[in-house]
Amino acid sequence: MDHQADRRTLQGCISGEEKAREAFVIRFSNLVYQTIQGTFKTKNLPFNRLDLEDLHNTVFVRLFEKGCRKLRQYEGRNGCSVSTWIRLITIRTVLDFCRKAKRDALTRGEKTEMLDSIIGMQDDPPGQCAFMEKKERSCLIQKELQTLPPRDRLLLKLHYEGGLSLRDVAAIMKISKANAYSIKHRAIKRLSIKMTE
Repeated sequence: MDHQADRRTLQGCISGEEKAREAFVIRFSNLVYQTIQGTFKTKNLPFNRLDLEDLHNTVFVRLFEKGCRKLRQYEGRNGCSVSTWIRLITIRTVLDFCRKAKRDALTRGEKTEMLDSIIGMQDDPPGQCAFMEKKERSCLIQKELQTLPPRDRLLLKLHYEGGLSLRDVAAIMKISKANAYSIKHRAIKRLSIKMTE
């Protein structure tokens, strides 16, 4: 389908034509799926079939909601095709989803448990007090994190809580990747020693 046909279909959607909306979904469905997968892979993020389906539907909901507000924003300037516009909205939708997933994981405290396992404290002791001891251990880890130098603390926060790769953390902190690995190793070792004292 050419660019003019895409624009006519888009205008039909804005006008509320049901057939135009059906044609629009059929026309851009594969593009949306491919863009979702490509964005996850580019960001090195895990995903499953359910994520793909949910995000695919979310993209089209965003395009058609509020009187097709997103479609109305398309202007086609500088040679921007309808396909490019759809791709851009899809990428933004995936990134919004990833940010929300990270925030949800942080509120559940999963990152503290990950840090528990990294410093070798993941095995719960047997007996009825296991749950309380695990909670106390997590509190101790949080307390000991505050004793680390600010740079070490920032690196661990970005890596474990932010879910960023060490390569990305190194770029953000303007240090070499080797230096990032060294800081992480040193910080984890220091935490491990503190936790076993």
